[in-house]
Amino acid sequence: MAIHTPGKKFRYHRLLSRKGTKRDVVALLSLTAMVDMFTVLAIFLLQNYNTSGLIVNIPNDIILPQASIIKELKPSIVVSISNNEIKIDDLSVSTFEQVKEQKDWMIQSLYVEAQKSLEKAKAKAVKEGVLTDIRSAVNTGMQEPVDENAWRKITVQADKEIDFLTVKKVLFTLSEAGAHEINFAVIKHPEEKQ
Repeated sequence: MAIHTPGKKFRYHRLLSRKGTKRDVVALLSLTAMVDMFTVLAIFLLQNYNTSGLIVNIPNDIILPQASIIKELKPSIVVSISNNEIKIDDLSVSTFEQVKEQKDWMIQSLYVEAQKSLEKAKAKAVKEGVLTDIRSAVNTGMQEPVDENAWRKITVQADKEIDFLTVKKVLFTLSEAGAHEINFAVIKHPEEKQ
């Protein structure tokens, strides 16, 4: 008996057989192996996919400081402090020079816009039923505490070169406007290799 190379041979098919040439070997792709490979690839990608669902737009003129201990940001009102201006939710409220030169701790334009943004966030929370969910959770005695002041959270994006006094004026104004929790947006410090 003759030894043949492995693979399926189509000796009698007109398109695959050519006269005067060596025998053609057609390699068939195993569908089972390909499905297994794509399954492993999909599971690998799903395991390594990490997102919080929160999209944070960092302006080009702000370079965030680095920190080694971080926690995940929650949806909140965003206040940006750059060398040019101070913004609340992409609305410019004051220039950096005006805030730096003023003697008073209260930034009046930021105070007014922060109160408006907090009122909008409260109305949205009431509309979505978050506050009624909190009341029902308290009445039923749920184990997991629900943050009733989630709509009063503010995230500050400050450039790492901004002086502390200006940042402190912004923080004072936001706390006077009714902010419950103020978080700083930072970049995670790259882990050192040993």
